[in-house]
Amino acid sequence: MQNVDDVIAVAEHEWRSMGIAQRDRTALANDLREELEAAVADGVTPEQLLGDSDIRAFARNIATEAGTSRLPYDTKRLLLTALAGATPGLALAWVFLWWLPNAPYVGAVVAFVGALLTVKIRMSDIAAIGRTVWTMALLLPIAGILITPVTMSFAWATGYSTALPVVFFEVAIVAGALSAATLLARRWALAPALGAHRLVTSKGR
Repeated sequence: MQNVDDVIAVAEHEWRSMGIAQRDRTALANDLREELEAAVADGVTPEQLLGDSDIRAFARNIATEAGTSRLPYDTKRLLLTALAGATPGLALAWVFLWWLPNAPYVGAVVAFVGALLTVKIRMSDIAAIGRTVWTMALLLPIAGILITPVTMSFAWATGYSTALPVVFFEVAIVAGALSAATLLARRWALAPALGAHRLVTSKGR
C-alpha cells in the first residue's frame, strides 16, 4: 500500500522528468499532499483516490490540467547553434585531413571553441546558458576522447578507406557522441533548478 509520502515522491520524480519548473512542482506537490491527507483523514487510501490510474499518469494529468510551465531545455536550438559555431572549425579540420594529415586537431580545437562561443552568444536569452557552456566545455572533450578509439577501430577495419560512405559514417559516429554530450551538458546545467525544491521541501518538514 502506498502512503502519502510515497505518492508525492513518485509524482515529483515524474514532474522533474517532464521538465516542470520548480515553483510549479512545489505548488503541485503541496496541493497533492493536502488532497491526499484530507482523503486519508476521511478513510480513503491513496489507491482508492487514484482509481485505475498509476501514480505517474496521475501526476502527468494534474500537471497538464494545472497548465504548469516547463524549463527551457531548447535542445534542438542548442544542437543547431553548436553545429553552426563548429562548422568553420570542422571545415578547417577537413582541409587539414587531406592536406596536412598530422594537424587536423587544429581544426577540432577551432570547432570546439567556436561551438562554445556561439552557444554562449546566440543563446544568452535562455536559462542557465552559462552553466551549459561550462558543462559542454567539460563533457565534449571527454566524449571526444572516448569516441576516438571507436572511430579509429572502424577506420582500421575498413583499411583506413577514404571512400565517402566510410568517411561519412565516421563523422556520424563522432557527431552522435558529441551531440549526446551536448544534451547531457544541458540537462546537467539545469539539474540545480530541477532539483532545488528537494532542499526547500526537506527544510520545511
